[in-house]
Amino acid sequence: MAAPASKALIAALLWLAVAIPALADAGEFLAGVVAAHGGGAAPAAIHERGVTESTRRGKGPVERWWQAPDRFRIEIRYPGAAESRLLRGAEAWQQGAPATAAFHGALVLQAARMALPWRLLENAQRVSDLGTRPDSAGNPARVLEWQVREGIRLIVEVDPATLLIRRSRGIMSFNNSTMEFATSYENYRAIDGRQVAMTEQHFAMGQFIGTTTLDSVEFPAVLPAPTFSPAATGLTAAAPGADAGA
Repeated sequence: MAAPASKALIAALLWLAVAIPALADAGEFLAGVVAAHGGGAAPAAIHERGVTESTRRGKGPVERWWQAPDRFRIEIRYPGAAESRLLRGAEAWQQGAPATAAFHGALVLQAARMALPWRLLENAQRVSDLGTRPDSAGNPARVLEWQVREGIRLIVEVDPATLLIRRSRGIMSFNNSTMEFATSYENYRAIDGRQVAMTEQHFAMGQFIGTTTLDSVEFPAVLPAPTFSPAATGLTAAAPGADAGA
């Protein structure tokens, strides 16, 4: 009986010998990605303002707040009906009412995209390096996969020349179905020493659904506590079929 156990132990040791350098290599690459985006410590909080244009709901001002590690809020004033979404750890709300499990997952994906280079490095133990692959346009991209949590993962495409993030694809598995929300990042600009994509193109299930153009980005040390209170929203009900991934 000892022989099979010895073989299993040898196999495990061989796997570790391969896996540990691979993790180190991924961490080194992620450190380069962070440096390309400005380096330094991860932002503690982010406050963004701009305009979102949805193919279904029109154009309106957007404001986003994020605070590490798991707080996120977005307000979009579409013509006719505004949209309010809030994530506070294990809790989520839409229009001030508790969100469904599926919408909660979509908010987790939106929050995961904030401060993305630093979040990848902080969670390097859950990031897999998938190597260089062609992106949707056929250009080479270094592809990473972050297992955000069970049933939610983020595929990140990095420009191999600039090490700037080119696109992210959030994939959510829920009730034996899969949903995908993608965002491409363009028009990078230096703000307070960090490279920020001022233009985002949004896709849901492979279909283009809208664009967000940022006008201002701030990196405060902390955001006021009421920012992440459901009572701070108080917006009117969203139109049926609102774009969860925008």
